[in-house]
Amino acid sequence: TAKTYGACASFSISLVANSSIDSPTMSVLSLAVVGKNNEPVFLKEFPKTEGRYVDDFAEEELFGLSFAIRSNEPCSVKHQFILQAALDRFEQVAGPPPGVGWRTPDVSGVDAMWVGMLLPVEEMRVYGYMSTTKIKFLAVVEDVIPPDQTAQNRKKESEIKNLLAQIHRLYVEYTLNPFNQIGDHKIVSKVFDVGVTNSVTEYNGKR
Repeated sequence: TAKTYGACASFSISLVANSSIDSPTMSVLSLAVVGKNNEPVFLKEFPKTEGRYVDDFAEEELFGLSFAIRSNEPCSVKHQFILQAALDRFEQVAGPPPGVGWRTPDVSGVDAMWVGMLLPVEEMRVYGYMSTTKIKFLAVVEDVIPPDQTAQNRKKESEIKNLLAQIHRLYVEYTLNPFNQIGDHKIVSKVFDVGVTNSVTEYNGKR
């Protein structure tokens, strides 16, 4: 069973964005790295500057839970819920051991680790990637490309795959440091955090 990120609540989220969008975009909104035992070891949210997420009641809190990022938390409760749901879906897609149910025959490298879209959530999609050592990488991205734009969707998903592969490489570099605790220990590394932030910022800057 996947570890719980926080208390559960039923809610609906709406995206408030600019009324005009020059071109289709799939900016990364949050990202998680999850250990072998489904313990989140790294969470980070990347708030949009041109828009914001609000709940249907236009309140700052719902059931006593804030949907803003607190100063001591890397990710809002809302995105923790979304990532938890995606992790549950990840386990369903992976299936029984060896847990690579999404993988097609004769694939290797990054393509073998790319799981693809796990689930849609309102105006968002969650994508997954899993290393050969069973470390999971989850990305929540905004979903504004119409489903009928197949070529555009395929291009954007390829870019997300490459981004998660880059985050994977940063994680490998982190594990190679003998002073870092690995496994299900929280990642406490400014180098890793800055590397992830720079990678996502560069990706979002191309949108």
